Amino acid sequence: MDSREPSSLGPMIQPDACGICLGEYTRPKILPCFHTFCFKCLESYVDKTGRLGRFSCPLCLGDTLIPKGGVARFQTNFYVKADKLRSTYMPNVRCDVCERHDVADSRCLECDQNMCPNCCKTHLKMTASRDHHLIGLSVRDSTPNLRHRVLTRIYCDKHPGDELTFYCRKCDMTICLRCKVTSHENHVSDDLQEVARQTREHLNAKLEGAKLHLPLFHEQLNDVNRYEENIVQTKDKLVKTINQRATKLHDKVDKLAATLIHDVDSEYNVETARIDSHRKKITQASKALAGQIHAANQAVMYGADAEIARNKDLLVQQMENITTTAERLQLPKLTLELSPSITLEGKIEESFGSLSTRRPPAVDIKIQEMAVFQVDDTFKVVSSICPVGDGEAWVTSGWKPEIHLFNVYGTRLRTQSVGRNIDSIIQDKSKSLIVTCSDQRQILRSHGNIDFSIIATLGQHPRGIALTEDNELLVCTGQSLAFQDYKDGHKNKVLRYSVDGRMTGEFGDEDQWKFMYPLRIAVNMTGDICIADCQRRCVTIHRRDGTLKAKYTGAETSGLKNSFEPRGLACDSRGFIFVTDNANDAIHLLDHSGKFIRLILTSNDEVYGPYATAIDSKGFLWVGARDATVKVFKVTYI
Repeated sequence: MDSREPSSLGPMIQPDACGICLGEYTRPKILPCFHTFCFKCLESYVDKTGRLGRFSCPLCLGDTLIPKGGVARFQTNFYVKADKLRSTYMPNVRCDVCERHDVADSRCLECDQNMCPNCCKTHLKMTASRDHHLIGLSVRDSTPNLRHRVLTRIYCDKHPGDELTFYCRKCDMTICLRCKVTSHENHVSDDLQEVARQTREHLNAKLEGAKLHLPLFHEQLNDVNRYEENIVQTKDKLVKTINQRATKLHDKVDKLAATLIHDVDSEYNVETARIDSHRKKITQASKALAGQIHAANQAVMYGADAEIARNKDLLVQQMENITTTAERLQLPKLTLELSPSITLEGKIEESFGSLSTRRPPAVDIKIQEMAVFQVDDTFKVVSSICPVGDGEAWVTSGWKPEIHLFNVYGTRLRTQSVGRNIDSIIQDKSKSLIVTCSDQRQILRSHGNIDFSIIATLGQHPRGIALTEDNELLVCTGQSLAFQDYKDGHKNKVLRYSVDGRMTGEFGDEDQWKFMYPLRIAVNMTGDICIADCQRRCVTIHRRDGTLKAKYTGAETSGLKNSFEPRGLACDSRGFIFVTDNANDAIHLLDHSGKFIRLILTSNDEVYGPYATAIDSKGFLWVGARDATVKVFKVTYI
């Protein structure tokens, strides 16, 4: 793989840095999950990802309700500033408010002013500043935790002039004196300071327990790294064993050896992709845990009594949640073995041996809807989607000459006419667009400011198109323009072209496998070629040379109301295959070998008549359907 996560968690954990911009906090806002971000960073993130009044925390992905009034209404994290002031404390600081400039014993975190005791009392009595937060600067208190605690007065919602000083046990809420003698007169209530003291002791014990899980994350990350080394050694050992056996056979055995090595490489690539993903997940979870511990610890140390009492259940729940996180992050291990036959007699495949794979269960995948929009007002089916950048994709519908550039939020950025009716769009390594024009039997390529020219004219109708790692074009072709017009005797196949339009080969018309109508095509990260044959009602997976490796017919899926009808497919960076099932209003999720995992989207997600699909490098899954509708989902591996 091209990138690796650091093997140590230490440098990655920066509790006092914004989890979005990774810089020093500016107007820090703390979420209910105790992760803190700059106000502007969080506001921009929520504007981009928030939907239906909710968003996912950038660190722990926890579902978060957007408060009335927006991001500005999240609690300001004064504990960050308090912690920084404590570390930079200098003695004999003078009051910034009074003319006497007496020795200051507190500092207002809102006003950034040092204050003497008299000015502090006055400051907290003034209407404009009575709810400000003061941090003690005095060294006379022998208890460090009390010396720097943030002091603030929180007032009763029912009696705005009265400070919250009691805690009602029956109602589980903080109350003022007037509440205590009126609406809570017959309830058991305690002094708020005592409740806060007990709560702090309880939360401190929870924090200490949570801290014990940090070394577990370190060990899990080390285990992932050791596993990666082991999988590399296993791969090398298997390749060596295969080569040793291959030398005992002749030409056909050499070809089989290359095939098996490719299979090992495919499994290895998929597994290292999973390793990278799991490493990132552990690192992210560790960062999230460290941030939560740090923020919660600050809350316990510096929070006002009323805040502690009011948030105690939330704090306890967060501590209990994070202590179980590490237990779910053990990495299931793949077992790769070669199963050789005892003798070299009989069929070559049996003599050589086969690759046995015991893969751990597939990870779960979280799907979050980001946007839904109309491509145009024609209400025609969306035929092709081509991601071209961070959260952007070219879309075409109705087999018309226009293509439209959208972002993931459904904003149209640009419209371009190709001059011919378009069936399918891809982007090559030079970022030029290549399109198939089925009715004109042509392949076009963009130049400069998306001016298109013909690079190939075919004898059949070109449909889906894909690009291999070797910069080779793969084109699905049919003798009929529409798959419904397929007839027995049609020789539909996949053609190979160079990017300049020179035909280099074909497959799909051999005795081993004959296509009926290959409609869409994609190349997986393993190099395997995935094809949706809508007339045969199956998805086939082929090796690079075109030989059949596996097929999926939908029969493995229980609960389908209609026969499987694949129209579009896409492959992600981990080898998963997403297949649109037009007849069942569903998206099938397959692993890299074509094994069914689950229906990842259905009509319950308001996906109707899905046709085109694509997934970009950021994990945005685009689904084009009937009525010129496109839905965009964020895919997260859990």
